[in-house]
Amino acid sequence: MRMISGSKFISSKDGKNPKTKKDVHVKIGQTFVIAHGSCQFVRDLADNCSHIANKIKGLINPIDLLNHAYLETKVPGSSTACIITLNEWCLHAVNIGDNGFILLRNEEILYESPVQQHTYKTPYQLGNANDSLEEIKLTELEPGDIIIAGSAGLFNNLFTHEIKDLVIKEIRKDPAPSPDMIAAEIAKNAIERSIDKYRFTPYSKAAWQAGKRHKGGKMGDVTAIFAFILP
Repeated sequence: MRMISGSKFISSKDGKNPKTKKDVHVKIGQTFVIAHGSCQFVRDLADNCSHIANKIKGLINPIDLLNHAYLETKVPGSSTACIITLNEWCLHAVNIGDNGFILLRNEEILYESPVQQHTYKTPYQLGNANDSLEEIKLTELEPGDIIIAGSAGLFNNLFTHEIKDLVIKEIRKDPAPSPDMIAAEIAKNAIERSIDKYRFTPYSKAAWQAGKRHKGGKMGDVTAIFAFILP
């Protein structure tokens, strides 16, 4: 099997204040990497992932890739991170923190990755010795399956069922859509929701569950990746 994908990044930077944290993502063949954290740290992490992955002959182990990339990072810092790779008929992923992905089949959510966090607003971080990586293997992929991955900026602002409905709507409009166009539509909806002060969002739901008061979305960078599984 193979995977064709598209991506979209939208920055929350307002042009006034320098950002201390950002999203970075990179695609290497049938593998993509998403990270959010200290600006220089995540840039180095993504660059290291690309450099190491391009040297690998054969299947990529995402846990090994992330660990090796982290060890080669020269600057101090921390980040959340998610690496997803297609190894023949198996989707192999590693995740730490509140990035994530969902798998759609026949217009239904077949799988969604769990959020890793200690408490509200405290996700696991690469660089924290007490936080462990989550390995995910989905071994029964089928042609036609769809993967939507993203940073916390996506999943803080759109519920997974909303992402699913948005994707279905776009595919029904165009049965052979551009992955980049669908990724852009998902990211656009997430960034619009992030500045909505009144909508009920995953972030406001998490705040309520933690006994906090928060209305609307959560401003921040948004990265969205959309991928088809093909024979």
